[in-house]
Amino acid sequence: MQEEEKAALLRNHLLLQHLRDWDLKRLAMVARTEERQAGEIIVEKDAPGGSMFVVITGQVLIFNRSLDGREIVFNLIGPEEVFGEISVLDGKPRTASAKALQATRLLVLERRHLLPFLQEAPQVCIELLAVLCERLRRTTTQLEDNTFMELRPRLARKLSDFAEHYGEQRPDGSTRIALAFSQTQLGAMLGASRESVNRCLSEWVKAGWIAQEQGSITLLDRDSLDDVGAGDA
Repeated sequence: MQEEEKAALLRNHLLLQHLRDWDLKRLAMVARTEERQAGEIIVEKDAPGGSMFVVITGQVLIFNRSLDGREIVFNLIGPEEVFGEISVLDGKPRTASAKALQATRLLVLERRHLLPFLQEAPQVCIELLAVLCERLRRTTTQLEDNTFMELRPRLARKLSDFAEHYGEQRPDGSTRIALAFSQTQLGAMLGASRESVNRCLSEWVKAGWIAQEQGSITLLDRDSLDDVGAGDA
């Protein structure tokens, strides 16, 4: 990727849109791109954290794994979103692992290069704090739902959340969500088994609320799913 392309990508990003053109060009000069294959680990929990990543294309799963191999899934990161920002800010080890769910292209910003820009651009710091707050809100909601709510409303809410962040609106009013992760990983995000998730999804397919294809779920009846998510069904 040429420096002009990297600068254009940075300019379009919410975090960096307030930087001056010259600052963006300087940052583009030190930013680098990386290609990761599906299933490849990008960062490991507790590893030194010296960089932040912007997803150009692909999807990244943020997770942790127990000693016996079980996964807990925290977040799904798509194009134009960032991850690794916590370690960039505090310089401490990674709080979670990240892996590419599909062929993924990343823009990498190292802490030693990014911090001087943050010190000169308070608006960028405010935007970065807003990202952190949004992540905390989503994690808090996920923990609360997994603790107090049955699986069906949890799953309905998660599909609605995916539709808002990653959905493709179609002319017929449906919403297609491209998902590169498995039902096992979806269950890990919801604190449920793959079998339980599959059972719910199968019921909703029969009801005509969703359609499933390899690598995607299409929401056909958002109102019914929203009712389930609100606890009305």
